[in-house]
Amino acid sequence: MRPRSLGAGAGALLLLAAPAWAQVPGLEVELVPKVGFYAPAADLQAARDAAGEIVDERGGSLAVGLALDIGVPLAPVSFRVGADYVTSSEFTYAEEGGDLEATGEQTMLALAGDIVLRPLPRLIVVQPYLLAGAGVKRYDFSFSEPDGETTIEEAFPESQTDFTIHAGVGLDLGIGPIALVAEVSDYVSWYEAEGAEESEMQNDLFLMAGVRLGLF
Repeated sequence: MRPRSLGAGAGALLLLAAPAWAQVPGLEVELVPKVGFYAPAADLQAARDAAGEIVDERGGSLAVGLALDIGVPLAPVSFRVGADYVTSSEFTYAEEGGDLEATGEQTMLALAGDIVLRPLPRLIVVQPYLLAGAGVKRYDFSFSEPDGETTIEEAFPESQTDFTIHAGVGLDLGIGPIALVAEVSDYVSWYEAEGAEESEMQNDLFLMAGVRLGLF
């Protein structure tokens, strides 16, 4: 299944889950659509094969996200389920010290469940918050491969899914029944390229802005 289909499915599940949560007395359910920028904090680890050491460089990209916040009104802690999707990040792949070089695209879908902590009362207009949780992160790769070369496909699979830790900070600006939202978060995982001896930590940063809409 391609990541666009996974992203659409995740969004549909969040929307379908909202009415079910709304049936629980005393709960507040809010929808948070977001858009922003994806910035990988480091390149994926080098891979080794018969051609020698392979290195890669990834660029930033447009990102979109959708979250569902569930909590008790005025409580300092709530629960969130969310999805963030990287539309298309340019990928440069080269053999270190060699002539092989190719470019392609990487997309990424991250799904996480988070605890949201609001240290200040929710009655104020501007409210900071922290979030922390875990989930899964899926990379998908596609390359424009030079004729006659196969090392690119050998070094990177078509897709890879890893466990991820999610942490971030955000700010709500209340405006009547809605709130403007700004968030910075990091999905931390351990990526192991094909042929590598061990995995390495990978940080994927999201800088997002959106709105918080009260549903129930």
